[in-house]
Amino acid sequence: MPFALAILLAADAAALVAAGDKAAMAHDLRSALFSYQDAIREEPGSPIVLVRLGEMYSRMGHDSEALESFAKALRYDPKNAAAKQGIAAARERLVMLAPLPPAPKVVEAPAPKVADVPAPRAVDEAGARERYTTAVRLINERRYADALAALDDALQKKPGYPVALVARGSAQMGLLHYDAAAADYSAARTADPSLASPLFGLAEAYRAMGQGTKAAQLYREYATSGAADVQQPLKEYALRNAQLLASQ
Repeated sequence: MPFALAILLAADAAALVAAGDKAAMAHDLRSALFSYQDAIREEPGSPIVLVRLGEMYSRMGHDSEALESFAKALRYDPKNAAAKQGIAAARERLVMLAPLPPAPKVVEAPAPKVADVPAPRAVDEAGARERYTTAVRLINERRYADALAALDDALQKKPGYPVALVARGSAQMGLLHYDAAAADYSAARTADPSLASPLFGLAEAYRAMGQGTKAAQLYREYATSGAADVQQPLKEYALRNAQLLASQ
């Protein structure tokens, strides 16, 4: 590409990013998104523009597209901190916001026949779901310590609640408590072996702890799982990570 043309394209991209930033500040998210998309067409290999585009997708609730944009930014700039943070946030939302199974019917336990046998502890299904939902919102806001407290409440109301254990693992990851995160993901895996999200969480935790071989195996298990809670963007992300870690 001629040097003069490259300069003109870079200038056009910068102008479009500036227009996108202005629209974003005015909360005109659609216009901002269009500006960043146009900027990418002008300068497709710009990590700065790709991060801006990913952040706008995230603000608009399109986490699959955000994950793809952040991942592209990292391919051009592997040390880009904003892209790494964006991937982590988008990944957490995709895992956490997987549809919950329908609430089971509450069946009251029969009264014990022997007076000195304690009645089984009642499960507060509705209360556990409410605390879990609150925790998901707090994780999305990166308020990990508050999310942890809400999830502790959820697990008090419903011990062994699988999705709450997964969410608590993600909150622990946000707090950089990788051992605790791995423990929660393992507990979720035991509580409901049909879930794939604990596999992904364990892979992330082991990778953060420098255990690449274990992480690669778990990423691969997630990527090849047929479980209902597998998210396609995370599946692709897991497969890439498994291949990357296996080659190291």
